[in-house]
Amino acid sequence: MFDEEEPIKKPKPLDLDDLSVEEIEVMINDHKFEISNLEALLKKKKDKLKLADAFFKKN
Repeated sequence: MFDEEEPIKKPKPLDLDDLSVEEIEVMINDHKFEISNLEALLKKKKDKLKLADAFFKKN
């Protein structure tokens, strides 16, 4: 019934020494953008936790 599945291939690790200066700058900017998005998400979740905590402590 099930055919044999092909093994999942792991992506080859990126050799950072092969990157150009421009590629490194792009990667840094991409990571900074991703970090700022994660920080915003973290703040939003912490605010929700504080709100829920305050609500349930009153009752």
